[in-house]
Formats: sequence, structure tokens, C-alpha cells
Amino acid sequence: MKVETTPLQNRVLKVVVEATPEETENARRNAALKLGKKVRIPGFRPGKAPYPILLKHLDPIALQEETIETFLDKVYPEILEQENIEPFAQGRLESILNINPLTLEIHIPLQPLVEIGDYHAIRIPYEPPVVTDEEVDEALERLRKQNAVIEPVERSIQEGDIVYIDLTGYRIENGEITSQSVLEEHDIPIQVLAEGKTAWEYPFQGFSKELLGKQANDHFGIDFSFPEDSPNLTFKGMNVHFDVTIKQVKGRVLPELNDEFAQSIGEYTSLEELRSSVRSMLEAQAQAESQEEYDTKVIQELVNCSDIEYPLVLVENERKAYIKELQQRLNQLNIDLDLYKKIKGLSEEQFEEEVNKNVEYRVKSSLALLEIAKKENIRFDPLKVTQETQTVMQDLVERSKDSRIPKQLLDSIAIRISERNMYDQVLNGAIEKLRQIAKGEENNIEEQESNSEVNPPETETSGFEGMNKSEIEAVSMPEESITENKSDSEQ
Repeated sequence: MKVETTPLQNRVLKVVVEATPEETENARRNAALKLGKKVRIPGFRPGKAPYPILLKHLDPIALQEETIETFLDKVYPEILEQENIEPFAQGRLESILNINPLTLEIHIPLQPLVEIGDYHAIRIPYEPPVVTDEEVDEALERLRKQNAVIEPVERSIQEGDIVYIDLTGYRIENGEITSQSVLEEHDIPIQVLAEGKTAWEYPFQGFSKELLGKQANDHFGIDFSFPEDSPNLTFKGMNVHFDVTIKQVKGRVLPELNDEFAQSIGEYTSLEELRSSVRSMLEAQAQAESQEEYDTKVIQELVNCSDIEYPLVLVENERKAYIKELQQRLNQLNIDLDLYKKIKGLSEEQFEEEVNKNVEYRVKSSLALLEIAKKENIRFDPLKVTQETQTVMQDLVERSKDSRIPKQLLDSIAIRISERNMYDQVLNGAIEKLRQIAKGEENNIEEQESNSEVNPPETETSGFEGMNKSEIEAVSMPEESITENKSDSEQ
């Protein structure tokens, strides 16, 4: 076997392997014998026909494919060991250069290459967030609105009202209102919101603002042209005239802001106690948001001062994870991807650009942070990993409708959760370290740690080395064997 390697872009190694005539023939023979077990040949039991007879009855294309697979199954591990290759993911057959002797081109994704710059020189000023009295008052006002009582009112319609209407729609053709009814509904509740406060309104976006200033028993008409891409499929592409009759108006009656109100919404004895609790909550929220924003700036500085190369399979895996997470968030809001793009005003190209930008940031930032974790000897806590995994697994079993989940499946899930917990702990530790450096607090922290009498436990499984290589944000690596690159495969 002759092997030649050539580094390509994006951490991919091109490997050309040329089999000897003997290796080629052995692979063909083994492939024929394997296929022969599934072929019926007159006069022979399955798998018992001699090799020369098999060659006359087997499909040449099937035999060639099986020969290549048999050869690769044997030589691929030998190539990795002989050439000292550490793959990031399974290699793939790129092309068949020759049949006899068998000569193949394989592309093998390599481990990411990360060279971080002088991250100890990163300095970014941090301004602690301040919660003002006005923000506390606004939060208390939101609490009042959340606890408002809906009652009928005799006045003009205002924002926040609930209006009950009768609604009839007629199709407009050639500029004339026809008698063709496309909608007839009664006592429809419509919440009147400020423009832009909701992602979707019925029957069209902006309908509720047409009700502002009107009163009960008012009757009026509205014309609206629905675009071809309207999310309201009933009226897609139609011009519709709506007859609207206001049946009833209900407004929000806000409770008085006093001790009684404070006692009604929680374990508070006075309004001042509630106000103090609200301030603490706002401060915690502001601190979390400020820290997240600060961390993003610091991590971006780290990425900017680092040279990072990685195989595209890492991007592909991270992209799948990103899209899945986005869809899960949107599902909670009853929004699909198409509506999400329309709401944000994104074309397909702009959406792809947004996804690519976010995925690239996630890949580069994760790789850079993991490199810091190695350099700073940041470790995960095995006890904490075990406890968190047990908590999640217990919750999973309790919420599962099927109490007979196979133990093998539970064990597999537990391993995945444990690996993710290890990864998250190490990554968060790296972020914390980087944050201390950027704020100029590193020396102070180190002095406190050196003076501490409590040392973290050290075990063979608690180091960064315990991390699985495939945990580099890619969630999981392909497990299938090397497959031939079809014409429609990614180039």
C-alpha cells in the first residue's frame, strides 16, 4: 500500500492510497465472498460457490462498490496510524482514481488548529448597570396592568382595551364591492395594541388601530389588499372590504398602588417591601444582561486576536444545532421560520447571512475558549456533573409518559448530558477567567485563591483531558463509515 498526503484548506487532509495488485485482489475476493452469501447460484448452496463462479454471476457494479468498501474498512485505520493522523471526524471517499490497482482519494477532516494571541492583554472597561427609580416605577406599573380587572366601559376605545366586534368580509373585484361573502364572524374579541406591539393581528396586521377612538355601536368599513405572501391563507392575494360593528368595549381597571395591592400579589406586608423586591429583581436582571453583553465583547476580542482554523464539518454540525435551537424558540411562540423571516424583514439570502455569521461566531468563540481552558488548566467538578445529570435524568423519567424507557437508552442519554455538563462547566470557567482578565481583576482573584485554605479536589477524571474531542460544540460527530462522494454531495 502506497500513501500520499496533501494538506488542503479548512483543516482537511487529502490522502491518496494506492493498493498493491495483491491487496486489490484480496479485497475483490473478500467482497465477492460476502456478496455470494446473498446470491443463489444453481448447483451451489448460498455462500459455497467458488470464487471464479461467483465472478460470473455477481453484478460488476455491486462487486466494485463492495470491493472499495472492504478495502477501506481494512486500510483506513492503518492509514491513520501509519501517517499519525488525528481525525476530527470520519473521512470520506472523494474519488476513485483507478480500479486496478485500486487507487482512492480520501478527504479526512483534521482537528481544529487554534493559536490564541495575548489574551492577558485584553482590557475592556466595565460599567456596572444602575437601576433608576423610574425603572422601578415602570415595573410596578406593569404589575398593576397584569393584575387589572377587565370591565365594560362607556368611552372611546383606547390602547389596551378588549373590543368585541361583528365582522363581515366581502370580496372586491374591479374596484367594486361584491356580494360574495368571504367572512362572517360575531363577537370576536380584539385586543387593541399599539402598532408594533404584536407579531400577528386578525384579520390583518394593523387592524386593531382602526378601532382607536371608536365607541360601542359604531359601524364602519375598511378595505384591505392582502399580499400574495400573506400569512392569512384565507385571504391570500384578495382585495377585501370589511364591515365592522362594535358590540362592546371593555377596559382595564388598574388596582390602586398601596399596601393592600402588595399583599395581594405575594408574601409582602407593604408597598415598600414590594418596591424593594422589584428593585432587587431588576438589578439582578440588569446585571445578567450587562454581563452577557460584556462577555460577548470580551470573547469577540479574544477571537480577533486569535488564528483559528477548523474543518467545515464542524460548521455543518453547529449550523444544524443553531437552526434546531431557533426553531424550538419559535415553536414556543407559534411562529415558523418563514413568518420569522417576514417579521424581521429578511430575504432568504439575508437570513442565510445572519445564520452563517452567528454560526461562525459560535464555532470560533468555543474553540478559542476551550484553548484558554487548556492553558489555564480549567477543570470541571465531577461531583457537580454527577448531581446535575442525576437531576435532569430524574426529571426526564418523571415527565415521561412511558415509564418503561429501556435502560440502554437512559444510559446513552445520561452520558450525553454528562458530557454536555462537563463541556459547559469548562467553557463557563474559561469565560469567567477571561472576564476577570478583561476587568483587570485577575491578580486580585489569584491572591484570594492563594490565601484560601480550601483546595479543589483533583482526580484523574476532573481535568480538561477528560473532555471528549467530539464535544467541541459540534454535539456529535458522524459515525457512519467512509462513503463515496455522490454527484449531489457537498463539494
